[in-house]
Amino acid sequence: MTGIALALAALVQRKEFFALRWYPTRDTAAALAVGLLVIALSTLALAIRQRPLAYGITLWILIFGVCGFTLPFAHVFLVERRTWVALGIHLKGLLASVLLSFLFAAPILYSTLQQADISKYPASRLWAALFSLNVGGLFELFLYYGFIHLRLKDAFGSLPAIVSTAALYSLWHIGTELPMHPKPGEALVLLFAVGLLYQFVFAITYNVFIIWPVFFSAGVMHDFIVNLDLPEAVTTGLVWPLIGLTGAFVLPAALRRYARGATGWAHSAAPLFRRR
Repeated sequence: MTGIALALAALVQRKEFFALRWYPTRDTAAALAVGLLVIALSTLALAIRQRPLAYGITLWILIFGVCGFTLPFAHVFLVERRTWVALGIHLKGLLASVLLSFLFAAPILYSTLQQADISKYPASRLWAALFSLNVGGLFELFLYYGFIHLRLKDAFGSLPAIVSTAALYSLWHIGTELPMHPKPGEALVLLFAVGLLYQFVFAITYNVFIIWPVFFSAGVMHDFIVNLDLPEAVTTGLVWPLIGLTGAFVLPAALRRYARGATGWAHSAAPLFRRR
């Protein structure tokens, strides 16, 4: 599947896919800084896993809320002065992205059904887990695809962006998913490989809807059902996921509204400043 995604991305981008460049900017530094901050916070989470409140605040507020739902949008709207499109959130290629998402998800779903007995899990637990994981998926969507990947691509080219973003993606699991695996080292290598697959898929259309929610849901549910024994790995509590979902929509919308208001004020005030 990774080979197919790579081939499709190369076919669509052609020579641009293999082009290398060196144009790092403050936007590149900002993207890398947020990616490294998440790794630091995830390492902190590793040390406080046995303290539910502290762990929840670190994961849902600091990692998801601040690093996923606030900093990328704040930088794009307030520093770059750009719109949702700069984060891969747009209608261009939407239909193709959704169709490809289903196509890439299909073999993963088939594999899950072949390797696990889904009927032994209560439907309520499955839906609660899917909801919780997809809220976390929005953090990954905004940060690792819309923000980091696109800025590393502009700075270094497609392939360096894919490899670097996949590495940052795998390392953010240090304090979250890796402790659930009996062999964390092997799991980290697997997460890097999964990161490469997802980044190759994203590079086909550069539209975030090729990843979330269909392809992401198939991949993450396969991981948690087949590899991690879902009922023990994902809580059924919905308080933190609901807080996260609220933040995922409210924070970016508020930042966009603030940015538009600030821009409008600047434009209206410009003639006054020029007269003075």
